[in-house]
Amino acid sequence: MSVNPILYCPIRGQLHIKAKTKDGLKFTEEKRRIDCIKFLLDKGYPPKNFKIESTLIQFGHAGKNSFRTDLVVFKVPASEVKDLDLEKQRELIMVLAEIKRDHEDAVVAKATQVKPAMYFVPDFKSLGIYWDDVEQSVYYKEVKATKQIVLEAPITYFPDYGAGLEVKKLRYHDLQVTNSLVGLFKNMEDTLHPYIADLSLRYELLLQLLLVKVYDEGANKQKDGVMTIQDYSLFDVTDASLIGIFNDSLTNSLNIYQKYLPNEVSTHFNVSGSAIRQVTKYLAPIKLLESGPEVMQDFYMYFAKQLYKWDLAQYFTPYEVVDFIVRITNPQYGDTVKDPACGSADFLISAYRRGLKYDAKMGEKIFGADNSVNAVQISVLNMMLNGDGKSNIDNEDSLFELNKYTSMYSIMLCNPPFGVRITEKRSSVLSKFDLGKGLKSQQTGILFAELCIRQAKPGGRIAVIVPNGYLGNRSANYVNFRKWILIHTKIACVISFPRFTFKKSGADVSASVLVLEKRAKPLEVPEKSEEYPFYVNTLQSVGWEIGNKGAEPIFQRDLSNGALILNTDNEPVLDAEFESVFKDLYSSPVSSAFPWIRKDVSMLDNGDGWSVQIHKVLTDKDYLLDPKRLCRKYLELTEAIKSYKHESLLDICDVIPEGWKGKITSSLYHYVELTDVHENSYEYHDLRGWELPSRAKHKAEPGDIFIGAVWGSVSKWFMAGNEAKENNIIVTNGFNRLHVKPGKEHLLPELLFALSSEYYAVQMRALATGSDGLAEVSPPDLALILIPVINDESLRTSIKKYIDELLDGTVFIRPMLSNSLKHVFPQLNIPPRKTHFSQV
Repeated sequence: MSVNPILYCPIRGQLHIKAKTKDGLKFTEEKRRIDCIKFLLDKGYPPKNFKIESTLIQFGHAGKNSFRTDLVVFKVPASEVKDLDLEKQRELIMVLAEIKRDHEDAVVAKATQVKPAMYFVPDFKSLGIYWDDVEQSVYYKEVKATKQIVLEAPITYFPDYGAGLEVKKLRYHDLQVTNSLVGLFKNMEDTLHPYIADLSLRYELLLQLLLVKVYDEGANKQKDGVMTIQDYSLFDVTDASLIGIFNDSLTNSLNIYQKYLPNEVSTHFNVSGSAIRQVTKYLAPIKLLESGPEVMQDFYMYFAKQLYKWDLAQYFTPYEVVDFIVRITNPQYGDTVKDPACGSADFLISAYRRGLKYDAKMGEKIFGADNSVNAVQISVLNMMLNGDGKSNIDNEDSLFELNKYTSMYSIMLCNPPFGVRITEKRSSVLSKFDLGKGLKSQQTGILFAELCIRQAKPGGRIAVIVPNGYLGNRSANYVNFRKWILIHTKIACVISFPRFTFKKSGADVSASVLVLEKRAKPLEVPEKSEEYPFYVNTLQSVGWEIGNKGAEPIFQRDLSNGALILNTDNEPVLDAEFESVFKDLYSSPVSSAFPWIRKDVSMLDNGDGWSVQIHKVLTDKDYLLDPKRLCRKYLELTEAIKSYKHESLLDICDVIPEGWKGKITSSLYHYVELTDVHENSYEYHDLRGWELPSRAKHKAEPGDIFIGAVWGSVSKWFMAGNEAKENNIIVTNGFNRLHVKPGKEHLLPELLFALSSEYYAVQMRALATGSDGLAEVSPPDLALILIPVINDESLRTSIKKYIDELLDGTVFIRPMLSNSLKHVFPQLNIPPRKTHFSQV
């Protein structure tokens, strides 16, 4: 919770609300009140008639106690009412409202606050509102058998200003989207509990209701018809007739959906009409099929887990990432979309939702496959709940059926199972793939990437998630993978995500999305490609806490006071970089080189969006596509360094190979681990020779410089001191051992200055390749590290005097030099260090 959230109220203006105010009002409760106010304003109620926190009646000794309500709308401006006594004020009330921050105490609040308040107000036409995060209701009065009673109805029936409340059958346009399907269905489950004690039977009944709801909305959306599901507590329908209505609708629904469901569903409701009547008050007013993707995903994960005992976390790709990727591929009218490893159909649902804007029959053009029966059942039910009545999802071994769908789809989307241990070993499958022929095994992720390209139409778009190792590892298998990609496609985008982004689906590595366009005809070799730009970015924030099971959302905050930043709807803004990436992409030359990226996109700008020319990849013998090496931060930094006189790290130093001559004795050695090095100072542990671990690879000599080779330790370095004369300092293999070349000693100040700077660390992190946590800068890549020459002689002199102290191990140099960076190299604009393995 923010320390000081800022809200905008249409009545009171900008609000500076602490997390908990003096009267106990919570931020979320104030937000609900604003939502209720906006609802009333949209209905035409005059803002000058509103009053916040109004006393309805005083009682007790000397009127010390009072009955209050959260919001009142008077028949006249509130300024004309303030001096009247409470009885006169009550006579002028047309609307009163009780607002709660959550649904926990709804039953009590309705019984002890809303209904009594309605009886206190004498005007028979006055209305009441109950409003929380799950439920919103309107209260009105009727006379039955000479007695005035207060009735409850969905907020949908609340009238416009000047009109009276009319209880009539709901049509499709009357329904409203809810932000809490989970809460709504929990309420329904609680309501059914007295009628059905067994939890599993309750959820089977809820599934039946859900099927009726999906069919009801689908049947009435286009024609804005009268809904079958009404709040039947408001209408005179017998229990027997009500069961008949729902049984008929359920039969119609199952005629469409039963074949897709994992279990047989009964065509009859095995519960009383009274139970059905009570749950319709929750189900009738909501618009299920237009729920937001995050709302539907949360609901489906909850509902399927309760209904089928499925743990769905492993199947889901985070919806924010899914929508981001699908938005880049930009589905349009006429597109056909397939995911050959569809899991829970998240990509297909996003493509379906986006494509519906252009094609009402988009459901007929969405296809999926998975070799898991569970995954297919999950996908089909998920697609159904998101409004797709077609569900072209098959239980199929996509790799085995590679050639069945060659060049069939205009968009291929896939987050395949990947990892060095997830491999395909069937020769009958490997022989079908260019990247599998002649091999005993191949990583499944590589085969799925080839499959997506081969099943795309010429000119089709492909978006496939791959581990960053596929893009930056120099081993032959990965080089061949990248070469094949470049021969068969044009690279449109390479965008990396932070580590753990896909942990929920079983992958905790850093991964990137490759967005490709299939060539009409493969090239003979990559070098025959025409020149074109492609887009590269490295995301740091995706809007939720990565690396833990909760995956709680992270919202933007005002850095000066920690306040949440809210949008115009008073909703917290996710701390994600997706929109900034799109702004950069759409203003880059890439959006012109690949017109489908910007088709029907309004957010266009002829700015300086980032791009990389493909020749930069093609002139590299390993065809590296690692986004860290191609991102704006790294390439602009190295260009800035080149504006100065500079040297390569390996122009100054030689890399000394691991190992040493002679034997390890039983003498004591000073062993230096990665954790023993703090920036440029070091400690050690005394170990006997036989105690040294196998990773003890370097024997140091005085003046040797050791630099961290692993991604997370590239800022660590130290110079071996004079105590190395005893030939007993041993260093772990997590470092590269450097020795200044003869004749290059005069550049030692430049080297030490660089090792103490972020511009060096940025280069090292950009050049690290390999598995997350173990990504390493190989010795050959050290030749790419650029060291600018210092032209400030006073600084060079001051550094020289520290070298002897470094040899004696008595100085900590980094803080001394970091303050000089901007003065010496003003053109090097180094932002703060990033924290994810996908960052530089």
